Amino acid sequence: LISRYHSQIMELTPSNSIPASFRDLNVLVTGGTGFMGKVLMEKLLRSCPELRHIYLIIREKKGKALNQRLDDIFQDPLFSVLEKEQPKYRHKVSGIAGDMAAKGLSLKPEDRDRLTQEVDVVFHGAATVRFDEKIRIAYNINIRGTKEMLNLAKDMNNLKAFIHISTAYANCNRKDIDEKVYEPPISHESITEIMEAIKNDEMLEVMLPRLLGDWPNTYAYTKAIAENVVKELGSDLPLRIFRPAIVVGTAYEPLIGWTDNVYGPTGLVMGVGCGVIRTFQADLKAIANCVPVDMSVSALIAVAWETIIDKNKYDFELNTFFNFSYQILINFVRNYFTF
Repeated sequence: LISRYHSQIMELTPSNSIPASFRDLNVLVTGGTGFMGKVLMEKLLRSCPELRHIYLIIREKKGKALNQRLDDIFQDPLFSVLEKEQPKYRHKVSGIAGDMAAKGLSLKPEDRDRLTQEVDVVFHGAATVRFDEKIRIAYNINIRGTKEMLNLAKDMNNLKAFIHISTAYANCNRKDIDEKVYEPPISHESITEIMEAIKNDEMLEVMLPRLLGDWPNTYAYTKAIAENVVKELGSDLPLRIFRPAIVVGTAYEPLIGWTDNVYGPTGLVMGVGCGVIRTFQADLKAIANCVPVDMSVSALIAVAWETIIDKNKYDFELNTFFNFSYQILINFVRNYFTF
């Protein structure tokens, strides 16, 4: 990543630095209530203090209204450093009622107008990341939701950057992956026709193995198709596709070791530490591609910055920082939890 941006970094001046480039800009974040989205929002507010505003598309969940969900987010210790450095940051964040799984994102006309008139930068990170998600739900959020976001972006008057957060595993059926969009398992038009023609979800699940083909789960499958959606429908936008690998807890900032979930390697280590997991089947030589969420978010913001200053359309960033074998992970766990 350093080599990728070395020339730009060496030429940075106060006027074209990342904080300066975000000065007076309005940012729209989808997936802002999720793990990576919260870290992105905190980093933008703390490191780009002259950023004008952040909008989050949020749906009501578990009986909680939009404002209550926002308040709950800011109670997280993740925001404690920001609270000390910029105690009045809260007025810079607004929630917009919406639903990524719904047609038109369920946006009110006045909210849609507000976003199209004011937003300069979009970070589209909303997705269902469950590997065993039902295909219709995964389609609605990961594919149709991306289409809806691109349609919204095309109506934005001042759009300077649209960053689509994909995954390094969207094409995990391939041995080698380059920074390009590969042919999807099925076109987004065809999968849409299937979803609209077959209303019975049980029938869809019966068809699922044939639909997936070489893809291991509905997550990778729908993210691969979503990249193709971006390629076909977003080619006229100032757009980047960002592919992080296995995103884990923070390495350094704003807090060391912060996380809000037990996914992936984090869950494995926690399970072993609690004595719940006693055996784990794995190829000890297999490589785990992990990236701390704070580093991934910093790279994500840098990609948006590059898009803003270069004004190029359509590019990629493959974000993998640390590669280690499961043997190394097991040795670490044994050493850490052995008394």
